Amino acid sequence: MTSTSNPPSAVPVSDYDPFTAEALADPIRYDGELREYASIVHLAKYDVYAVTRQSELRQVGRDRKKFSSRSRAFADPSPFKPPLMLMQDPPEHTAIKKLALELFSKENLRTLDETFHEEAERLVAGLLTADSVELDAVESIGTKFITKVFLDALGAPEEGRELLKHFADAALNSTAPKNDLYYRKHAIGAPALEWVERNTKRETAGEHGWGKQIYTMVDEGRLSEEDGEQLVKLIFAAGFDTTVGSIVNSIRAFADNPEQWALLKANPDLLGNAIEEVLRYYPPVRYTGRVAAAESEVDGHLVPEGAPMMMMWLSGGRDPRFWENPDVFDIRRENVAGHMTFGVGIHACLGQHIARMETRAVLTAMLAHVDSLESAGVPEVSDNMQGFGFTKVPVRLFAAGKH
Repeated sequence: MTSTSNPPSAVPVSDYDPFTAEALADPIRYDGELREYASIVHLAKYDVYAVTRQSELRQVGRDRKKFSSRSRAFADPSPFKPPLMLMQDPPEHTAIKKLALELFSKENLRTLDETFHEEAERLVAGLLTADSVELDAVESIGTKFITKVFLDALGAPEEGRELLKHFADAALNSTAPKNDLYYRKHAIGAPALEWVERNTKRETAGEHGWGKQIYTMVDEGRLSEEDGEQLVKLIFAAGFDTTVGSIVNSIRAFADNPEQWALLKANPDLLGNAIEEVLRYYPPVRYTGRVAAAESEVDGHLVPEGAPMMMMWLSGGRDPRFWENPDVFDIRRENVAGHMTFGVGIHACLGQHIARMETRAVLTAMLAHVDSLESAGVPEVSDNMQGFGFTKVPVRLFAAGKH
């Protein structure tokens, strides 16, 4: 690291494009090569500053005064991604977040946790009807489970739920350059956007679950009608892909490392740590963003005021300067909670506890019903610019006590 006694230098420049087909097919490799080039890199094609290493990500992520969330790289408005909270700093952000946190009260979380475990048990037990079963973890487990429990919690109608995966995919491709993939994702998501916007209104969202709680806040004068709609929409946008990703990425990691599943079966108290290791190893969010509120120094490099920034969480999770053997999946890893997959500081993901609860519920049910698992084919990485996940993860599950 450059000594603080030396004057800051210019940020290293690269012609790397994180959004080519090659980079999207293997972002761990290509974002990792960028990380090894420098801790912060000026991506010349987009005039964006990418923070790539764990220590610098912590520095930037925690300093909201120097690095604001009021803007970010590729921050143009999109109907799929409401700006509420995501593009706000205090005091606006604080006021809305305080209300949103009421949705995740201890009582609500306790009820949700029971529901998650009941549904996960029903789903996994229903899959293990033979000695072994081969399935796609994306469709048969992750998507099926979240479509049920997440939209039940939100109070969404049953009809049209299958559209939400297209809305969530477009939302995660909204904070990205307006290339061919951006427009294709938005075109595919258009019918889903209509469904979501229809179901953020009081007459549909205000009858059950979180939607009812949000519109009660509106009636109490604590939230405007417009912000109420936007908050429901934000939950629609944020609560699907990342939670499906957390579950599916867990199954992928264990299928590729069956000895780790055997270790977890023998030591179920490692489950919490295992979930954090999955989040480090396969984060469902590749990057988020900030903007430099003032001229600032990052690792001895001078970042100009107004610079749009990409926070490269995926590359940070594999940073060998911070993690020992970062490319090894190890559920016994110490201090793994130091990852920042769900962000950091006041802009940390509001629903991260829900995502962990949902993943825990599925893995708990699998621990009860799955003796072992293995890969049954080549996984397909999703062509998602901001997210990281899979469109297909073929696995073979062996039922407990049946082989």
